[in-house]
Amino acid sequence: MSPFLAALDYSVFPPINATLNGLSTVLLLTGFFLIKAGRKKAHQSVMIAALTSSAAFLVCYLVYHYGAGHTEFPKEYPMARKVYFAILVPHIFLAVVNLPFIIMLLLAALKGNFDKHKRVARYTFPSWLFVSVTGVIIYFMIYVWFPPKAVADTETSAGPVMPRLGLREGNAGGRADLALTRANSDARYKDGDLVFTPFSQTVKADPGEKTLEVTFAVENTGTEPVGVTSLESGCECLEVKIDVNPVPPRSKATITGIFDIEKLRGSSERKIAVTAEGRGRPVFLTTRIEIEPVYEIVESMTSWARGSQPETKVVTFRVLREKPVHVLSAESKRPEVTCELVEVEKGRVYHLKLTPVSTESTLLGIVRLETDCELENYARPLAYYSIQ
Repeated sequence: MSPFLAALDYSVFPPINATLNGLSTVLLLTGFFLIKAGRKKAHQSVMIAALTSSAAFLVCYLVYHYGAGHTEFPKEYPMARKVYFAILVPHIFLAVVNLPFIIMLLLAALKGNFDKHKRVARYTFPSWLFVSVTGVIIYFMIYVWFPPKAVADTETSAGPVMPRLGLREGNAGGRADLALTRANSDARYKDGDLVFTPFSQTVKADPGEKTLEVTFAVENTGTEPVGVTSLESGCECLEVKIDVNPVPPRSKATITGIFDIEKLRGSSERKIAVTAEGRGRPVFLTTRIEIEPVYEIVESMTSWARGSQPETKVVTFRVLREKPVHVLSAESKRPEVTCELVEVEKGRVYHLKLTPVSTESTLLGIVRLETDCELENYARPLAYYSIQ
């Protein structure tokens, strides 16, 4: 990240983006009523303004997500989360699809081809309006109406600090030692007088680990103490705290988060929301957690077309780590598809030969593998098959 982007206050971008979307909505509606009234010149000016505000939004949106990363909707609101994604998915889809049509709309107007302009506008206008309106709704849902809930909130003599929560059984005696590789450790983010280092980081952890501890440095570059009024994270966070609060001038503090990663696989993001005194919006400190894979299953979903030849297809189970994993058995859970386990390389590579008795009827089934993997969450992998 460039020094200029690292120095930006990204917390101002969401309200700016919402304002630009709201402005686009007003301009689009104004332009619609103007053309209906036959005021073509005024319609042209207003629609150029709408295009400008939408373009400005696109630039701000890209800058914000490049610097601040992805903002996840809090999982503490399951119903609202479903509504949020029901709005977000068509919002993103139409925003991408609509762009070339908006350009086509503009070019047709500039060339004086108003018949084409009118035809394209019949479909482009409502989708453009939908994207603008839902952009405002998305902002209010994720930043105003449904903020992350605090895991806990207590006042201590040092200021508001998140208390330690009870760890899962088996972890109360201490924290797991992890071999971690960190990236982006120099990424900095400035929010008022506070500078967070890193602002985002990537952490690699071994499969089977139960907890992961991450830290972020907070430096107060000002001349007055700055208090952290809240530290918040999702339900996967077992503990989040700051060691010095308020942060003295020209001094540093450390924010520590402990996440439950026992069931994680692959790559996943976790965020800690930090709100400082006098700041209306939290700063989201992001950790991307990458769990090294134990094995891979190729293809994880095997399919036959309905009515096709019931040919045998091979699924490969391949161990990716150094320590071997032996497949002890593989059982198809549907009698319509048989499974033969073939050992290609002991402890390293196995083939599952799947053969349907018939492909005349649709079905969905699984193959359950039993292995000697010492990690409970990895001991019984599944492969899937379907006829459709």
